[in-house]
Amino acid sequence: MAYQVVARKWRPQRFDEVVGQDHVTSTLKYAILNKRTAPVYLFTGIRGTGKTTLARIVVKALNCTDLGADGEPCNKCECCREISEGRSPDVVEIDGASNNSVEDVRDIKENISYSPVKSKFKVYIIDEVHMLSKSAFNALLKTLEEPPAHTVFILATTDPQKIPTTVLSRCQRYDLKRLSLDDVAHQLAKILDSEQKEYDMEALYAIAREGEGSMRDSQTILEQLITFGGGKVTETEISMILGTSDKHQLRGIIESVVKHDSEKALSFVRDIYKSGKSVEKAARDMLALLHNILLFSELGNSSFIEAPAEETEWIKSCAGLASTPDWIRFFRFWNGEYGGIKNSDFSLMLFEVAVITACSFPKMSDFKNFAKNIASAAALIPQDGEAAEKKTAEFLEKAQNRQSVPQRNVEIPPKPGINDAKCMENAPEVAGNCENRDFWRDFVEGFKNKDSFLYARLLSLPYREDESSVSVTINTSTHSDGKELAERLKTLFSSFSSGRKLFSASFDQGESTSIYSEDELRRMKELEARKQKMAESDAVQAALEIGFEIKGVVAK
Repeated sequence: MAYQVVARKWRPQRFDEVVGQDHVTSTLKYAILNKRTAPVYLFTGIRGTGKTTLARIVVKALNCTDLGADGEPCNKCECCREISEGRSPDVVEIDGASNNSVEDVRDIKENISYSPVKSKFKVYIIDEVHMLSKSAFNALLKTLEEPPAHTVFILATTDPQKIPTTVLSRCQRYDLKRLSLDDVAHQLAKILDSEQKEYDMEALYAIAREGEGSMRDSQTILEQLITFGGGKVTETEISMILGTSDKHQLRGIIESVVKHDSEKALSFVRDIYKSGKSVEKAARDMLALLHNILLFSELGNSSFIEAPAEETEWIKSCAGLASTPDWIRFFRFWNGEYGGIKNSDFSLMLFEVAVITACSFPKMSDFKNFAKNIASAAALIPQDGEAAEKKTAEFLEKAQNRQSVPQRNVEIPPKPGINDAKCMENAPEVAGNCENRDFWRDFVEGFKNKDSFLYARLLSLPYREDESSVSVTINTSTHSDGKELAERLKTLFSSFSSGRKLFSASFDQGESTSIYSEDELRRMKELEARKQKMAESDAVQAALEIGFEIKGVVAK
């Protein structure tokens, strides 16, 4: 007998041999046992999940002359044997990719009226049905809607979205799910046990991951490994044939990154590259490992992890090296980097830089401490409105304390030109023991709410003040009414000071500064002091410790 490859030799012949599709097989068996078969079936799913296999089993069950009580075909009667061997005259398998024209559909319509030769049903299996042309689908519509009683159509496709809705509405649809790693690995183990071949369970999981949920793809890889390894299927053969990295290297990279050991992590990366392994596959396999670590870190159990026992134990121990937020960040970062590594001509460089970057990540707990320090530092710096209010209150309290006797409110003219005599009548009586400093400032502040125009002019006037006098400098180019302003200020100040200090005005530019200039200079000094205080604060130091770089400090 000619040699058969694993995928064909181990093709399921009964419903209970189909792996991972119990939701479909149980429904089909019930329908066949109760003679509630549909005229048109549609099987969908990714490659290698059993669409064509299920179609053939359904055909055998429909035509079996000795159908089991559980709905399984006997595989012994003539009909079952002919269908299994592909020589039944009543079963027509059509490749939709190469027979997709209207003429091909017309051939079906011409032959469909003839009764089956030996079987109960004449069955048309159209594989990759989505490849039919639009006109071919239109020609097939009426036939699918009302086929002869002795005819059954079974359509199979990997892309159901490409099938017109008018066709989909005429089908009884079954979606075959992607096979889990556990299902594939255990089926491969069953095959190897039957073939009496040696294997490592870790290697079978690696094959299942490479097959991406397709049993046929996984069996094809297994066939290649059996041939290459002389009947043995181990991780060494897997690594050589598929170009995958050694598990210890990938695990070493992850552990080194979490421990911030960039040198050790890079040494593992270089070992992968020097051994001729695929850097792109290494990045992909790392992503799969990070996914499993993240699941265990968050859930605390291994029920969602599809991996052999030894790898599951490593995942459990590795998950404890960092917190769940750290693993989430690592996974998201690596997922973004994987796209670049996979598609770049400089995959090694990108891989190494990504590893170095990941090694520099601070722990998420450090960010929490940093946030707490920021909050405590911010509490020391009042908001702008609060600061202004506080300064104003302090200033008024200071000015009030300079006078030892109760004062009457100073009635400053609300606008230029008001009767100054009235202002003088309402001027305060200043005690003889009042302080001799900041008379000018107190005098100017009295106009703040009474005469905003005059207040603004006085703020910008350069002045000098000593124990016995105050002198101001009025620039006539800026103040056209300089002389009148000087006389007015002399009268008002004399009333305010009650003779305690003398007032004079000059019209020459001197070296004196204004209240505004002094306040601005003081504000700048305070700002610099606050910046220095912030730079030395615990919050900034914590930021430096976790890898931030301070470009500047801004305080308002």
